[in-house]
Amino acid sequence: MGGDDADDLFAPEEDEAPAGAAAGLNAAGTEPPPPLPWPVLVVDDDEEVHIMTRLVLSKLRYKDRPLELLTARSGIEADKVFRQRDDIAVALLDIVMETDDAGLRLARRIREEFANSDTRLILRTGQPGQAPVRDVIVNYDINDYKSKTELTSEKLFITIITGLRSYDNIRSARMAESASKLKSSFLAAMSHEIRTPMNGVLGMLELLGHTSLDSDQREMLLTAQESASALLRIIDDILDFSKIEAGRMDIDRHPVDIGTVIEGVADTLAPAARKKGLSFDIHVDPALPIALLGDPVRLRQILFNLTGNAIKFTEQGGVSVRAERHPDPADGIVRVRIAITDTGIGIAPNHQAKLFEPFTQAEISTSRRFGGTGLGLSISRRLVDLMKGHIGLDSVAGHGSTFWFTLDMEQAEATPVDSGPASDIAGLGVALDVTEPDLAATVAAYLGQAGVKIVALEDPAASVLVCAGRNGASWPVPESTLPAVLIADADSRRPPDMPPGTQLVARPLRRAALTRAVALAAGRAAGQSTPPPTRSTTIQAPTPEEAAAQGRLILVAEDQGVNQMVIRRQLAILGFAADIHADGAAALAAWRPGAHGLLLTDCNMPVMDGYELTAAIRAEEEAQGLHRLPIVALTANAMAGEDQRCINAGMDDFLSKPLDLAQLDRCLSRWLGVAGMLASPTVAAAEAELFDPSMTIDLFGGLDGEARGFLEEFTGSLRSLWTEAEAAFARHDMEIARARVHALAGVAKNGGAPALGTLADGVERSLKAGEHDVARMSALKIPGMIDRVVAAIDAL
Repeated sequence: MGGDDADDLFAPEEDEAPAGAAAGLNAAGTEPPPPLPWPVLVVDDDEEVHIMTRLVLSKLRYKDRPLELLTARSGIEADKVFRQRDDIAVALLDIVMETDDAGLRLARRIREEFANSDTRLILRTGQPGQAPVRDVIVNYDINDYKSKTELTSEKLFITIITGLRSYDNIRSARMAESASKLKSSFLAAMSHEIRTPMNGVLGMLELLGHTSLDSDQREMLLTAQESASALLRIIDDILDFSKIEAGRMDIDRHPVDIGTVIEGVADTLAPAARKKGLSFDIHVDPALPIALLGDPVRLRQILFNLTGNAIKFTEQGGVSVRAERHPDPADGIVRVRIAITDTGIGIAPNHQAKLFEPFTQAEISTSRRFGGTGLGLSISRRLVDLMKGHIGLDSVAGHGSTFWFTLDMEQAEATPVDSGPASDIAGLGVALDVTEPDLAATVAAYLGQAGVKIVALEDPAASVLVCAGRNGASWPVPESTLPAVLIADADSRRPPDMPPGTQLVARPLRRAALTRAVALAAGRAAGQSTPPPTRSTTIQAPTPEEAAAQGRLILVAEDQGVNQMVIRRQLAILGFAADIHADGAAALAAWRPGAHGLLLTDCNMPVMDGYELTAAIRAEEEAQGLHRLPIVALTANAMAGEDQRCINAGMDDFLSKPLDLAQLDRCLSRWLGVAGMLASPTVAAAEAELFDPSMTIDLFGGLDGEARGFLEEFTGSLRSLWTEAEAAFARHDMEIARARVHALAGVAKNGGAPALGTLADGVERSLKAGEHDVARMSALKIPGMIDRVVAAIDAL
């Protein structure tokens, strides 16, 4: 017998033991524990077989561990052994015992009834041919089949050693998998625990920003906020990585508009690109269907990782994101390729192969220079793998990189009708003055899809000029008498000699914004103008007694002292009084007199947690016929399904920590039916208008810089609410989707976008009626409508 295990078969004789080991003591001066034996079960009704097997195997050792020989003389006896022990390494089974197939029946019970796939089963029979070898191997999940006459001493040694090695490998792999899952669970738990103090840090920093600070203090505050937010992103990366490692990351398949997802990501990351002086452009192939089946939440996460990295590692030049339709691999399947190209540092060939591994960056100096954990690319690769796609990169050190991924996505059965203004500009002649080839190609593709004819500037058919700035300092002034659409960075300076009626479109370019602006410039879309109403008064924070009388006193159950301070100050800024208690039992007692209008409760508290508190309140409400109290969960738990658990527990809404004022304000406005300090008063506008600026003019006395800052907050709220609703649709969480769409409708109508509010109301009605598919398809119109609202605001 050769091999690595040959020297382990027999223990040395006692008189052969090394002299130095005679004492048998370890370094601590005590006798080491004997190694655990390998349990081997011999099942046979022939006593001679047991005797001979024991004689042959009594001195066998594998990896310096002896055998523990167990015996059973029937299938019934062996059955009892397997019921008592799950550590049998190898079982030698006779086939014919109390019945002709007792061994086969036992093998099937071991695998199926006991769910034991680890034990190596070796059948040996004294009646060859009684059970065909092929049938037994295939149908009974055994590992070997021998004739008793074939199993000589040497072959029995080999058979047992082979079985032990296989069993050892299986158990080692299982232990490694268990350790990996334990590590992932530990990371997830620790990530959650770290988020709790981080919520207090971020909350306090936000509150500090609402106090009087000088310029140096405000600069230090912004630095602290950026650092805290970066740390929270790292925690979220670790949490996502641990969920993937533990096999707890699920991929959904719901209708998704690739263009809307890319444009939303670009809007979020554009300020970071502008801050570094980078050009940032996107291109979405008009040939891509508006509705493909995929996971919008995970797709957005991949795009954030890849595009954020491109911006982070690029110092000069620019970044572009392109989504293109490649040849479809099959009927009904659309192959999408998304590429993120930068002019950054590039990656050497010897570093590219390992770049998608966790905690890896191109060079050691990279993390020092740019920061980060090296988890983003690993998470992206695994998400793409879960989506059955492919990811890769093309790069040259010092000359930039292109990270790309492809997905085969099923086309949705029904495609929603595009509510954009494409029909308004069909047949229109448009001249281009765009020097950047890629941007010019994108503009031409978007307008061509809308039915526009691209013509020369001197062509009599030219009705509108589209031009782009040659630098990011200011918006370009068109050198033509044609109505113009100007494309430039959102923070570019507006020149004083801008011709009246000129339409402005910000980069990165959105297709809906471009077509809307062209329609406005050509006079094919109505503008908005309403006389400003009188200015509204500011809502003042009531005392606790006044709030209780008005039904606006907020009951808070939160055990962390820092979080209590944060929520108390946030509610005060929003104009609400708070009644705060450190556990659910105290909050329950405080609720019973009926003085509160809403409960904000942490989910994890001592004495009585948020779920138990909610259950107790709902039970008393039902038993006593009380008015239903709105209950909103506050939790730092970012694990998937936590929001659904809250809703299932009887809560009405879910807020993730750290809370920001706008998020909290929207929630309170939704459930209490009144607006806080940050909410917008209602405006009376015609239902058909896309955007009515009268409310903004009322608040600020005109469309000055402060008013435009408010409008940015308004549009940001619309996008945020849609993102939350979209994520809820992806999770099949129709109750949360309904709540978010309801909130979006309220914000839209209160902010001056009644048509968007009407669209959201229709989606909510479908959800309430249980028409989920109808709601999903109607909801796909919301991003485009938001784009049109934003374009209308940009055109003011």
